[in-house]
Amino acid sequence: MDDLERDRKIQAWQEKARRAGKRRKPRNLYVITLDPEVLWIREFRQENPGYIEGMPCVYVGMTVHDPGDRFEQHMLGYRSSKYPHRYGIELAQELMTGFDGAGLHDAERESALARWLRRQGCAVWQN
Repeated sequence: MDDLERDRKIQAWQEKARRAGKRRKPRNLYVITLDPEVLWIREFRQENPGYIEGMPCVYVGMTVHDPGDRFEQHMLGYRSSKYPHRYGIELAQELMTGFDGAGLHDAERESALARWLRRQGCAVWQN
């Protein structure tokens, strides 16, 4: 992707976020599968003492954007956390199957999903 195309995408995402903020649009949870190489990073390992080998390493986030768009933003390094930008592999929404965040406020849903995935043995990073 060339710089001009990247800049156009960023501008469109910024406008979409401004409109969503004004409408108080509900936020979307998303999960990104991370390369298991992320386990070599001490900070990541320390956040996941209950990790079960072979389970996925993931990043959990929340956005006003479509999860696919947010994944693309992470890959481009636009407003991205270091782990999905460096180690992101794919969007993994299927890992949320069975999670019930109903009745939780947006601020609580992301943390609740991260805890739920950790209880299943996943290694999770969440900002």
